[in-house]
This record gives sequence, C-alpha cells and structure tokens, in this order.
Amino acid sequence: MSDKKEQFRNLCAEAIERVDHAIDNHRKGQPDDLSIALLAKVRLELVNMKEALSPAIFMPSFGRFVLDWPDKHGLIQLLAQVSYEYGRLK
Repeated sequence: MSDKKEQFRNLCAEAIERVDHAIDNHRKGQPDDLSIALLAKVRLELVNMKEALSPAIFMPSFGRFVLDWPDKHGLIQLLAQVSYEYGRLK
C-alpha cells in the first residue's frame, strides 16, 4: 500500500474517532457539530472510504453538504480535509 493511502487511512481513523466522540457528546446532552443521524451516516461513509481507498469504487456524499454547517467544534474542518484528500487518491 502506498504511503499516501496509508496516511489517508490514518486520517480516516482519526475522523471516525472524532465522529464517535461527537455522537457520544450528543447522547450525553452536550453540544457538538452535526446531528446524531447525520453523524451516523458520515461515520458509515468514512468506514467505506477507509476500506475502498478509491473514489472510483466509493464516493461519499457528505463532502457536499457538511460544509454548510457551522464548525463550532472543529469536526467540519476535519471532514472537509478527509473529503479533499480522498478525492486525491486516484
């Protein structure tokens, strides 16, 4: 596996961990970015991206609309970075 793909897998793992943290925050009644339903969808797409490692095999949809959400806790910026780096994995 190329270094670029391995770096992306690590970035994706970081994003999955952060999404899990946001879901946990919501369940505890603490504020965080996005809604639980959207976080669950994004998490599934992150797992698929990490496994596929190719936009030709799987293309996530969260990159298009997540950027419209306010980024109060840094999650949106991380997801934007993941989406951008995934697009470069050709």
